[in-house]
Amino acid sequence: MKTVILLAAYNGESFLPAQLASLSAQSFSDFSVLYQDDGSSDRTPEILAGWAEKDPRFLPGSEQGKHLGAKENFFSLLRQTDADRILLCDQDDLWEPDKLESLLAAADVNGADSSLPLLVHSDASVIDTEGQLLASSFFRLQGWNPEAVHLNQLLVQNNATGCMMLLNRPLADLVIRYGDPEKMFMHDWFIALTAAAFGRIVFLPRPLVRYRQHGRNAIGASRVSLPRRALRALREGEKARARISLTYSHSRSFLDAYGEALPEEAARVIRSYLDTQALPKLHRLAAVRAQGCLMQSPVTRLGQIIFG
Repeated sequence: MKTVILLAAYNGESFLPAQLASLSAQSFSDFSVLYQDDGSSDRTPEILAGWAEKDPRFLPGSEQGKHLGAKENFFSLLRQTDADRILLCDQDDLWEPDKLESLLAAADVNGADSSLPLLVHSDASVIDTEGQLLASSFFRLQGWNPEAVHLNQLLVQNNATGCMMLLNRPLADLVIRYGDPEKMFMHDWFIALTAAAFGRIVFLPRPLVRYRQHGRNAIGASRVSLPRRALRALREGEKARARISLTYSHSRSFLDAYGEALPEEAARVIRSYLDTQALPKLHRLAAVRAQGCLMQSPVTRLGQIIFG
C-alpha cells in the first residue's frame, strides 16, 4: 500500500520548517511527501528544496512555483499521485508523531483497500503562533458534532478539515474525476460530501494535528466563545443568511458536478434539501429538521432557525 502526503505551500517560511520536521519524525516512516509551492515570494521554495535534499521522501510537484490558489494547488497534487492512501497537509501546522500511524490503522480497519470510498479524519488541538495551546479540541471549540458523518448533516455544515483527513484511492479518483475547484467553496467540503454520498466517513476523536492559528489561515478556528459567537450572529444577520444560502448553492453545485453518477439515495437527499429553499419559512424549518439537515453547533443551529 502506497502512502503519500500532499503538502501545499504558499509564503510559509515562518512555520514551514517546524511542520516539515514533524512530518519527517512520523512513527510510520514508509511514505512520501509530494510538495508544491504556490508561487511564494518568500523563502518557501528554498526551504522545501533544502528539506528534500536531507530527506529523499520529499519530492516536488510538477507545477511547483505556479500560482494556482489553495483549492487548485491541492487538486493539482491529487492529480499527480497514484497512491493508495492520501493525506492532505498544510504548511503551518504540526503533526503529532503518531498521526500517520493512527489514521492508517483506522483506514485499514475500515477497508481502505476496498472499492468503497473512505474518508478518515481526526480532531486537532489549536495552537497560536508561538505554539502555545489555545484549545485541546478543535471540535469542542467549534461546537461540532463528531457523529455528523452523514450526507444530510454535511450538506449544511462541514466538519472534516483538509489537514486532518486521509482519503483512500477510490475516494480520490471520484474527487479528481468530478471535482472542479472553481465551482466549490473549499476542497475539503467537497471531499467530505463525496465520501458521505458514495462511501463512508470515519472520525477519530483524538487530536492528531496541532492546528496553528496566525491570522493568515485560509479558513481557521474561531477564537470567540460560543455565547459571544451567538450574540455576534444575532447582530450580523446578513452574514448568517449568506452562510445558509451557501449551503444551498454548494449542494446544487455538488449535485451538478456528479449528475447521474450519484447514488440514487444521495441524489434524493440533496434534492430534498434543495426543495426546502422555496418553502415558506416555517415549513422550510420543519422540513429541514425532518430531513436531519441541521447545523451542528448551538450557535449555527440558532442562526439556522432565526435566519434560515
